[in-house]
Amino acid sequence: MNILIIGANGTTGRKMVELIAKQGDHQAIAVVREENQINDLIALGASEVRLGDLTKDVSGVISNADVVIFAAGAGGASDELTRAVDQEGAIKVIDAAKANGIDRFLMLSSVGTEEPKGELKVYLESKAAADAHLKESGLDYTIVRPGPLSYDDPTGTVETKEHFDSYEDRKVSRDDVAALFVHLIDHPTQSRVFEVLSGPYPIAEALRNQ
Repeated sequence: MNILIIGANGTTGRKMVELIAKQGDHQAIAVVREENQINDLIALGASEVRLGDLTKDVSGVISNADVVIFAAGAGGASDELTRAVDQEGAIKVIDAAKANGIDRFLMLSSVGTEEPKGELKVYLESKAAADAHLKESGLDYTIVRPGPLSYDDPTGTVETKEHFDSYEDRKVSRDDVAALFVHLIDHPTQSRVFEVLSGPYPIAEALRNQ
């Protein structure tokens, strides 16, 4: 299958590309914003790299794929850019996937989207709007909402639940989140939304609960 990864140059997106390439069962198509990022993604194992700016028209980029993974984010650069990328950019990709007959969509979202507040309010509101649009799109979706992310080495274990009561001291490795998404490619959970934190369960076991 062709797996189209939006935000492939981010930390989590790059790991997705690398894992897909190492497994060898599927082709990773990386979508990046800057031309100078292309060679790095090819070196990681991307079978193809496409240029796409989520603040502009991306309809021509979202094609010839079996699964779309949305892993892009503005990184808190500004409220305006966050809305443009995390909300409107995601909505553009969802609509383009539907228009191009791509039925499966995996969304990297965030805990806290159900009650956006605090310093991340705009970010969480943007993620919530994108998630809502995906749910209403008619696509076969999985929305994964990680807790606080870390740059720690992968553990291969996590815990998933529809909603956790607390996220304190439960940072989850970006590498483990990437591995979870790659596992979902061959083990779909149709029309599900769940949170993921660090935990004791191997990824495959944690996802069987979904």
